[in-house]
Amino acid sequence: MRATEFFSKLQSQNLTHLQAVTGVSRQALHSAVKSHNMRLDNLKVVAKAMHFEVEFIPAKTEDNVLASLARFGVPVAHSKGGNLSFEDTVKESLLKAREDGAYEAFVPFLLVKSATRVNPLRLAAKGFEANQVNTLGYFVEMANVFRRHPRFGRLLDLLTAAKNPQTEFLLTTNKTGFPELFEKNHLALKWNLKVRGTVEDHMRRWAKWAKSPKNN
Repeated sequence: MRATEFFSKLQSQNLTHLQAVTGVSRQALHSAVKSHNMRLDNLKVVAKAMHFEVEFIPAKTEDNVLASLARFGVPVAHSKGGNLSFEDTVKESLLKAREDGAYEAFVPFLLVKSATRVNPLRLAAKGFEANQVNTLGYFVEMANVFRRHPRFGRLLDLLTAAKNPQTEFLLTTNKTGFPELFEKNHLALKWNLKVRGTVEDHMRRWAKWAKSPKNN
């Protein structure tokens, strides 16, 4: 439940009863209803009295995605203070990959660095949630070519069964009128994607990243 919904529910409560149960003053409750804001200690006891639990969900901003990528070992120039889970870092990166070509390099390396974290069912579900099955399949394929892992194989089986047959560009640019620029990456074409980056270019980049002292 979002905060706005919670405060709407609060408005419909018997505030006299809530005051008696929680010890939070009516003035504070009325103020919370009006401002949609409440001190954290009050919020916890009021939520409990209303049979809710307070839960904090990490913000899915680009800053947090980049910081989370850095935390999992991707060499991005960012702090490592991200708090997204591994699965959500992958999901949000899939969405951002449609607008920023850098994620085509980030996500496969993330998978390689965190191969033991890969839960094929959970990660496939994130691909479905993001409606990016083909993109995830391509990224996993690239990771598996760079550094083979049995979990990648199981994940690829799940994604292959749900692959979208429609061919599309990973990134739409003003150069998409020149298809020969986008038909050199055989792994992307396998997943019905047209991309600018070649397999060889990515492999060389990841080999350098993997040798960096910061990634060992």
